[in-house]
Amino acid sequence: MVTTLKHRIIELLSRDPGELYSISDIAKRLGVAYSHAHGFVKTLVSEDVLLIKKIGNVSVCSLNLTAPMTLSLLSIIESRRALEWMKKNPQSAKLMERVEIVKDNVHCVLVKGNRVVLVVPEKIKGAEFSIFKNRVVLNHRQLRRKRKQYNDRIVLHGAEKYWSLMSD
Repeated sequence: MVTTLKHRIIELLSRDPGELYSISDIAKRLGVAYSHAHGFVKTLVSEDVLLIKKIGNVSVCSLNLTAPMTLSLLSIIESRRALEWMKKNPQSAKLMERVEIVKDNVHCVLVKGNRVVLVVPEKIKGAEFSIFKNRVVLNHRQLRRKRKQYNDRIVLHGAEKYWSLMSD
């Protein structure tokens, strides 16, 4: 699957949204020339996808999680991750069938290791999640409190909602 440097930068920053990266850090981690990274970071800042903050004489970047364009790009990246995960996991088809059953009652569905994480609205009644054997049910406040714990997760459903919940 072909991804542009633009998507690779966003994906890098999405791994730990609280982390600040200098353009030099981004270039090193992605194995590209500083000038290429700088050009794409400038473009992403002009599109309001990234925010730049000056710390001393270093400019650091972070995702602008309040911008609709950022949420859309993150959703695309999450969709790619989910597709790759589904190709590698034979039991993913059954899991996706179960996600279809509950998707109207949840904000989003994540997979972390061998656990299914269901992020539900505060006031939900009558929803049954027992179809998932190894599950964790959280509301959005609990998810935000444990955001570091869920950095290396796969979003199977509701990627845009997941990222908008993480930005609150």
